[in-house]
This record gives sequence, C-alpha cells and structure tokens, in this order.
Amino acid sequence: MSAATFAADLIAWALQSTLLLSVGLLLPSLFRLRDPRACLAYGQGLLLTIVLLPLVPFVQPRLGVLAFSAEMAVSGRWLGQMAGAAGSWSPDRILLGALALGAAGRFAWLGLGGLALRAYRRGAQPAELALAVSEIERRVGAQARLLVSTRVESPVTFGWRNPVVLLPADFAALPSETQRGIVCHELLHVRRRDWLFALWEEGVRALLWFHPAVWMLLARIALSREQVVDREVVRLTGSRRAYLEALRAVACRSRQAAIPGLPFFHRGHLRERVAHLCKEVPMSRSRVTALLTACAGLLALTAVLGIFAFPMAGTAWAASEPLKIEGDVQRPQPLHTVDPVYPEEARKNRLEGKVIIKTVIDEQGKVQTPTVEGSSGHASLDQAALDAVSTWAFKPATLHGKPVAVVYTLTINFKADEK
Repeated sequence: MSAATFAADLIAWALQSTLLLSVGLLLPSLFRLRDPRACLAYGQGLLLTIVLLPLVPFVQPRLGVLAFSAEMAVSGRWLGQMAGAAGSWSPDRILLGALALGAAGRFAWLGLGGLALRAYRRGAQPAELALAVSEIERRVGAQARLLVSTRVESPVTFGWRNPVVLLPADFAALPSETQRGIVCHELLHVRRRDWLFALWEEGVRALLWFHPAVWMLLARIALSREQVVDREVVRLTGSRRAYLEALRAVACRSRQAAIPGLPFFHRGHLRERVAHLCKEVPMSRSRVTALLTACAGLLALTAVLGIFAFPMAGTAWAASEPLKIEGDVQRPQPLHTVDPVYPEEARKNRLEGKVIIKTVIDEQGKVQTPTVEGSSGHASLDQAALDAVSTWAFKPATLHGKPVAVVYTLTINFKADEK
C-alpha cells in the first residue's frame, strides 16, 4: 500500500472514529447510564471498536448510496497529485512521518515512566502496617509487595506477575481506617489486573495521540474504573465515611500530577468519585442490560453510517480484486508522468529494448507493485522503467462513474539515439 493510500485511509478512519466517538460519548449521559461497571464495560468496548474498525472484514465497502464521491479529499487523490509534484517530501509522507514520530515519542515517554518505576521500587522499603491493615489482604483476595517510597506522594500500583504497591513516606502517620481504605483500593487494582488494562489503554493513546476524542474516552474509562474500585472498597471495609476521608487524605498529600511518562497513575476525577459515592443511585440488572443493548445498537448503526460515509476503499482488506480494462471499465488517464532515466552505461553501449510493465492502478490513481512482464533483455533498462513508472499518477479507472482498481500494462521503449 502506498503512503498516499495509507494516509487517505487514515483520514477516512479518523472521520469514522470521530463520528462514532461523538455519538458514543454522548449516549451514557443521554440514557443516564450511571452504573460504573456498565460504564466501564461500555467504554472499553467502544475503545476496542475504534481500534478494530479498519479491520472488520467486508464492512469497508465502496458502495455509493451514502458514500462521498471519490473525488473528495477522503479518497486521497489530491495527496497523490501533490506527491507526484513534490517528490519524496509529499504531504502524505510528511503526515505519516509526523504521526509516527508522535507515537514514537509517546512510547518513549512511557518507557521512561517504566524506568522511573523500576528505580522507585529499588529504593523503596517494606511497609510496616498495623494488623487491621494487613488483614485487608485476606479480605480482598490479592497479594502485592507493599513498599514505602520517599519518591511518591500518592499510592502507585504496578506490575502483573509480581505486583507492587508503592506507598508515600508519611503513610504510617495516617489513621488506621484511612490506611485500610487506601490499601484496599490498591489491592483491588491488583486483583482486577488493572495494570494490564492500563498498559493497553496507554498503548492506544500512544498510537492515536492525535485524536482528542480518544483522550476523552480514555479519561471516561479511567473514571469508571476508579468508581468501580471505590464502590468495592466501601463494600469490603463497611465504612463509606472512612473511605471518603482516605480519598481526601490522598488528594491533600498528592501534589504531583503523575509519575513522569506514566500519566495513567494520576488519581484524578476526585470530585466525580466523591459525588458518586455520596449520591450512589442503584440500577437494576435488567435496566442496565436494556441500556447497554440500546447503546450497542445505536453505536452499530453509527458505525455502519460512518463506514458508508467515509469509505476506506484504499485498504487491502477493503479493496476487491483489480479489474481488467474491458466492457464498461474506463481506462485510467495519466496525470503525472516522468520519462525513464536512460542508464548512462547502457547509452554508451547503445543498449536498446522494450520493457513491458504490468501494474495495478488503484482507486486513488496510484501505481501499485509494478513488475516486468516483458524484459528488454537488459537488467538496467528494466530497472529504469520500473523506477519511472513507480512515480506516475493517474486519474483512476472508473466503472459506472466510480473509481476502481485495474490491471494496467504499458510499454517503455529505450532507443540509443534518444537524447
């Protein structure tokens, strides 16, 4: 797949996902879906849908009922034309390069956070907890290394096989009930394996760093996860007031926004979490199921509409087999061509010949995977022909007015007397 085609599909996906996220972020408020578990499952499902949207087989059609014309920018043809005029520094390559650099920067930032956690763990000391606090491990049903670190100002939980909970240096000075609430909260994250989910979500954030709606969705997911854990802490400890005091204590002592490189350790949304604990409204299982079903149905409809409106026709999994130029299929028309460079050595030796090139001209008019169908008998001439044709751009072939990919054959003549 060419850079222009990939860039065009990326634009189409961004428009599809923006439409889906706009509706998806609105539905929970519209339907008053307040159950944290349901909201968490809904948010995670929506995130997974966004990621898998381009991979859904047979769903990225090039049907024309609701689709925008292929002449629009989404089709990427303007990118292809500019690519031919600007050479290697084409807009599509610059766009993809910028996105790749941004993603690499985000992953590097996460890597730095991982190194910071490793250093914090090495410098930490085992926590000395009261018996009442230690007993909470049995009630939660999860175990982790509880360490005290002078380099953190709020509790931090990380790790999967050997989970670690880092507690601030002044943790021992907190009241016993507050300690129980904090430790219970962190151990519940361990039991739920939230570390793996956090890594997955931060990986998505790194790849889709350019999409503000994805950041909004991830913030909603993080809030729902904390609310689920908050509710479970209150159930296990049996004291809502004590746990609210624990949240207040953590908020007062935490001045750092996040561990460098790992923003998902930020314990934000305190106001929303406290409000949820104070005004918890129970929802029946049948109502939650009905609301989730309604949301899923509307999201599916929105996804289909987005796919039809912004088709990813250039993707390998969405495209059909290239057509032959016959019947109602109209031939592609050259828009940008360059003459092959006659190899100097071949010119001196007066090497001549015809090179027959077979290629595919895709829906954006880009040349895809040109190959030598008929050799000139000279490898240098064959390669010169391939190099030239690879840079050409065409007005796409059409079938009933719609752009289609076609198999295209052309002949390049090399004559020694040409200047």
